[in-house]
Parts: sequence; C-alpha cells; structure tokens
Amino acid sequence: LVRVSIVPIFAVAAHFAAEKQGYFAEQGIAVSTQPVQGGAVGIPGLASGSFDVLYANSISCMTALERGIDLRFIAEGAPIPLQPPDPGALLIRKGEALHSGKDFEGKIIGVNAKYDIQWLVMQGWVKKTGGNVDKITYREVPLPSMLDAIKSKQVDGALVLDPFMTVGLSQPDFERAGWPLSTAMAGLPTSFWIVSASVAEQKHDLIRKYQAAFLKGGQWIDDNLRNDTYNQLVASYTKTDPTLIAKMVASEQPLSIGVEPAEKLIVMMKEYGLLKTDIDFKSKLFAA
Repeated sequence: LVRVSIVPIFAVAAHFAAEKQGYFAEQGIAVSTQPVQGGAVGIPGLASGSFDVLYANSISCMTALERGIDLRFIAEGAPIPLQPPDPGALLIRKGEALHSGKDFEGKIIGVNAKYDIQWLVMQGWVKKTGGNVDKITYREVPLPSMLDAIKSKQVDGALVLDPFMTVGLSQPDFERAGWPLSTAMAGLPTSFWIVSASVAEQKHDLIRKYQAAFLKGGQWIDDNLRNDTYNQLVASYTKTDPTLIAKMVASEQPLSIGVEPAEKLIVMMKEYGLLKTDIDFKSKLFAA
C-alpha cells in the first residue's frame, strides 16, 4: 500500500487520473489518498512516516531540506506559466488605481500564508513593477475568503487563485490589477511530489511503481486537458462545478522534473530571505 497525502486542488489531477484509469492497479499497487489543508502541514507527517508520498508546495520542500529533512523528489506539480493567463491573479476592488507595486506602497495585500509561495510571488511582483517591498503589508487570508476580504476592505488587493479568481472576475465588484505569478516567477515550480529519503530506500520498488503510474496519469491529463472527462475528473475530488472548471486556466502535468527552474527558485528564495544556504537539488531527485 502506498499512502499518499494531497491537497484536493486542480494540480493533483494526475494522481486521480492514475487511480481512475487503473494505472496503479496495472502496476500491482494499492493506493490510499488522504487530504490535508496544505503541503507544509504534511511534511512533519511525511518525516514521521504517517504516509509515503506527499504533494507539497515548492517553498515548503526547499525549507524542509534546509532544516535537514532529507527528501526525494518523484514528480513536479504544474509550474507557473511563462505568460498569462495564470491560474491566479492580483484582484482589487473595481475602479481602484492599483496596478503596480509602486501603487501598492502603504497598502495591504492578502496572501494565504506569509513567507510562503504566494508571499514570494507578491514580493517579486512588487519589486518588478517598481515598488518597495518594505512598504507593503501582508495579511494572511484563507483562499476561499479572499474575495470577501477585498470587498470588505480588509485588504486592498489579494492574490486570488482559481476557482475563486474566475468567480471574482465574473462579478462587477472586482478587477485584475496584474498577473503576479508569471510576472515574478515564470516557469518556476509551484509544487512537488515528494517522499522521505528513508521511504525512497526502504520502499524503492513501490515508489518506482507509484511514479510510473502517476506519470502515465499525467500523460492522460495532458491528452485530455479541457475536455469534459478532464472537467468531470477534477470536479469529482475538488467538489467544484464542472462548468466553472471549463472556464478556468488548465495546466499541463509535467512529465519530468525541471532542475534548472528549481535551482532558479532556490536563488529567489535566498534573495528574499527564505533560505540561508544553497541546496543541491539535483542530488535529491528520486532515482527510479
């Protein structure tokens, strides 16, 4: 049995495709799927052996490595697009004159967690669009509450991810101030599928089979992106209306891990104080 911990979002579709299409069964493995709130919550569980495979955001993975938690990377989640449209945008109240980092000086920006990937994206966007990052205040807001936080003026803008971005842009109260994801971190990894070094060693054959089935599921996703079977699959575990999914930005599943983009992310994390040391990312790839 391979015990897998996921966040039930669009980016984990390859895992569910592998399950639904019978690719895990083809490999002769059984898989149990356990949802968690976020990947950072999952890393202690992975380290303690509560589960074998974890989907986690790239920032949490790199900081875990720096803290001495030995991980192996088996697959990459959907990277940030090279150009818009992105699966998330900086939304503001309609008619507000806030379209650059400079405009946001002295203002409050909503992110789901400080010192995590959304925060890093916004720091990069503020700097690239002429703003001083020291003059920005960040407020932590749960993803489903972002639109309410903007509307009720708890924040001046927020990095709103799908499906909430698509919902917000269909309403008259909001407008898009920018595409921070592709502006600040084009092509960089947002997330990874990871195992602990001890699981990689002790359950090597099991993880190799999981990886093979997962990548076959990824190929299925890439072949079916935006069609009705894809929309229905994503709807089944995200509990989102398939008609809304059809309007959203769909991301391909990478079939290999991009080492160079991961190394660029490490450089950016060091620049903004999220890492103090270098990480030899290449040595942490799972060797099938």
